[in-house]
Amino acid sequence: MGDNHLTDSVKAYNNQDYQTAVRIWQSYAAKGDVEAQYFLGVAYHKGHGVNKSLTQTIAWFRKAAQGEHSTAMFNLGYAYWTGIGVRQNLGRAVDWWKKSANKDEAAAQYSLARCYLLGKGTGHDLRKAYHWMNKAAAQKYPNADKGILMIQQEVKRSGLTLAELSKDTTAQDSTPRNPTDPTTESTFGAATVGTRGAVVRLSKPTSNAITKLSSGTPIKVISTRDKWSQVHIPVDINVWVFGTLISQNGDTARIVGEGVRARTRPSTQGGSSVIGNFEKGEYVRVLSTSGDWVRVTAPRTMRAWILSSQLEIHPSVTDQWLSQWQSAAARPDSGETAENTAIDISPSSASGQTSALFRAALITQANARVLSRPDTGGAVIALLDSNTPIKIIGSKGNWKMIQSPNGLDVWVWGKFVDERGATATINRNRVRIRSRPSTAETSDVLGALDSGTKVTVVGHKGDWARLRIFGAVSGWIDSSQVMILPTVSDDWRARWASAQALATR
Repeated sequence: MGDNHLTDSVKAYNNQDYQTAVRIWQSYAAKGDVEAQYFLGVAYHKGHGVNKSLTQTIAWFRKAAQGEHSTAMFNLGYAYWTGIGVRQNLGRAVDWWKKSANKDEAAAQYSLARCYLLGKGTGHDLRKAYHWMNKAAAQKYPNADKGILMIQQEVKRSGLTLAELSKDTTAQDSTPRNPTDPTTESTFGAATVGTRGAVVRLSKPTSNAITKLSSGTPIKVISTRDKWSQVHIPVDINVWVFGTLISQNGDTARIVGEGVRARTRPSTQGGSSVIGNFEKGEYVRVLSTSGDWVRVTAPRTMRAWILSSQLEIHPSVTDQWLSQWQSAAARPDSGETAENTAIDISPSSASGQTSALFRAALITQANARVLSRPDTGGAVIALLDSNTPIKIIGSKGNWKMIQSPNGLDVWVWGKFVDERGATATINRNRVRIRSRPSTAETSDVLGALDSGTKVTVVGHKGDWARLRIFGAVSGWIDSSQVMILPTVSDDWRARWASAQALATR
């Protein structure tokens, strides 16, 4: 399918003009276009623009899979795994997942790793499980890091060492190893951050600093150039993308455009730098939104650099170092801060808006108002008690962009929420989150929710539903009402966890 037609069809689909999208896809699918065939399978699965049909869904996914479409291969494997639309056959499921995984489909890599770990549909093989789980983790696939820890526990019981496991990951049913692949032992050197810490820079050594790592943090050294080392770090770097360029489901999403730009700030104006590009289909983790922009984990191809003098290079990859790496990578907060240091992703400016990994802070006044935008005309979307822990993720003038452990109260049009007892689910894609129960100019658009997202309904007003959102949106608060802490301390973490537990129980 030509790029213009693909763009037109995706735009129509995102605008819920499903019949136009389907017409375009049918035309190109009949000519053998695998992308159009895959999209038709999705349309029949969801009943968008056509009547729901499991038979047609499987038929179009099969055509696309036979044309080497990686996601269609995964979906067909899932159908065989579950017996949905076809006779259940775990062996065929594994066969399709192998083909999909070899085309770098993260969901297939994760599923294949689970098959090898559990010995279902194929033989039990910890080396292959470890290989494919690492591949999925490198693409930030949800729960892949936890899967690695599960495999490590199995390894300890089996008598293998982690170093042996890592060295043998090339002996798999995959295509020949990419020499730049950081997930295999022979393509990286083990290191730790030296006693004075290390500053991480993106894309090239001379670029702006984006975070600082504390002493002892494990580092993978990929290559060296002059005084610099190209590295992989065990924490996520966070960037901004325009919301229409991702397909979101809860806190995970996939990039739907080609060469989507990763920016330092939620804007295309001056002060917002392009620091990388996403590949189409890449998985990201959604952290927050600001208007039409979404804050996500950075592209997997993005390079990070550290001065070699700030690192202690190890002679080999040991079990102890591997355990340190996996522990750091699996830490719940690893996507937001490196160790106990949290600094801006780009240098602060007195006048511009800055995006941050996050800074730990406390509310200093009772009934501190959290607003929908950085001015006093914004809607109040939360009131916070004194000493409430907050995350500061950006700033503009005298205002701080924050996330609260108590969540933020926002509004969506009620017909887009399916309420069943104590649970509620968004039933459309790109449902706008608003600051007020209105579409007037005074009602700010704070972000969007996609179909299937679980939400908490706390009230109604007319045709509008009031939701309490955790993490998906951010609010603004006057700087005079917060105290920024020097580090993300254990005490602050405990306060955050306690407040969040109370708010979500």
